Amino acid sequence: MVLLNKEQLKERARTLVHIPGHLQPVIEEYFEWGNGEGEAMFSWADEQQDEGISITLDLTGNLTSLSIEQDTIATDHHALTERELKEIAEHFLCSHYPDSLQSLTHYKTKKLTTKAFRFYYEQIVMDLPLPNAGCFIDIGPSGEIVNFKYFGLQPEPIIPEALIAKEKLIEHVSNRLDFQLTITNLNSSIHDVAEDGLRLLYDVELFMRYKAGVAEPTLTIIHEEDEDYPEKFVSLSPPPERIQKEVSVEELIGITQQMEVIREADWGDEKGIVWREKDWKTEETGLSMDSFLLRHNEDTVKAFISKETGKLRRFMWFKERGGDLSLSREECYQKAIDFLQMIIPNYDQYLQLAVQKDGDDGVDEPEMTEAFTFHIHNRHGVKVRLELVIVTVNRHSGQIDYYSGPSFDFEQLNSIPSEAVISQKEAHNIFLKSLDFELAWNKNIEDTHENYILAYEACERHKGTAIRYIDAITGAVITEKE
Repeated sequence: MVLLNKEQLKERARTLVHIPGHLQPVIEEYFEWGNGEGEAMFSWADEQQDEGISITLDLTGNLTSLSIEQDTIATDHHALTERELKEIAEHFLCSHYPDSLQSLTHYKTKKLTTKAFRFYYEQIVMDLPLPNAGCFIDIGPSGEIVNFKYFGLQPEPIIPEALIAKEKLIEHVSNRLDFQLTITNLNSSIHDVAEDGLRLLYDVELFMRYKAGVAEPTLTIIHEEDEDYPEKFVSLSPPPERIQKEVSVEELIGITQQMEVIREADWGDEKGIVWREKDWKTEETGLSMDSFLLRHNEDTVKAFISKETGKLRRFMWFKERGGDLSLSREECYQKAIDFLQMIIPNYDQYLQLAVQKDGDDGVDEPEMTEAFTFHIHNRHGVKVRLELVIVTVNRHSGQIDYYSGPSFDFEQLNSIPSEAVISQKEAHNIFLKSLDFELAWNKNIEDTHENYILAYEACERHKGTAIRYIDAITGAVITEKE
């Protein structure tokens, strides 16, 4: 095995794909971990960083990842058939790994929202793919390679001599069901639903996986309550006087007249904006990853704004702001509450402060800041799953350095029913009628010499995907998107 140096790897990267003249180098990084392992990363981008090419090689020069984002990809060619695109994918794979199709099998094809097709080539054992093995290849409609990721081959795992009966697993599940009523913001890119939005649901345990090669039901991952950091939730007092004043996004963040917008980006239902001082300059010209991040983030302020409502979703200051104050945690908390009153006028109706039972909220922050985490509920006390409000206050300036809000607008909570139509018992029956188990290889997290363990994963019996929720109003079974 001959290892290449950084210059050789850079030259190798340039031979693998055409680099248009308007793209300039932004990252050239070389990592060596020992025993011949490591990687080299090379990236090129235009001035606005709207277009770019990234390549990763192992230290022998093999391509391990490729990503191409260009507006200039040819559109004058007719769209190829899926079969033709698959042939291109296999030709590309074999050009880099000539013997790969002896060990890898085309497992599935997925049509992406970008109109590209993703072809998965997996290492198959017992007709099942091994995680973190094989590769995927994304190909545009005209046959252009736009994304490639190679994970490599793994030692084949041991196949169990016998498998536990599914009936035992279903019985075990039925005896431990404990659905909780929750509100969740469903996303059609993650969940198999027609529309995004908040819904009143019964929450189903996500990681319902059992070891397959055992006699009695044994979970692969046991989730226990974290007794070291127990939380309690404190309701918030309403402010003495409601603020009716309209405050701009820039005022909320603290943007000054000396700052200007340097970047904007489309993030689906959000718009990203980055500000920096107008006269900002840097002497950093290196091409390392650290240098790139420094040029990209140093002294910036980043915010994400809802396209639909124009309201601020979250922001963070990478620019340090000093001051002569030395605020206590209680004084910082009042600053956080004052900020919440501007951004969420009825905050006391929706938020509860998360506090450790010993009186501390458990956030290990630097001395310069104090962070406060708030859980969200509707006006009837039903918690909103996986949604938090976090406010970080600078102790020396009294300003807000970080804010993260929910992925929805609080007004939407008022339109969600607060009482279930489907009882918990009915939800249990619906779940059990829909429940099945399918075999899958899992990465083995136990301290053994085996990389993989064969497991039964809970799924919906017709779709074969994980059941996430039962709709508390309609009784619909909501699964992960395939």
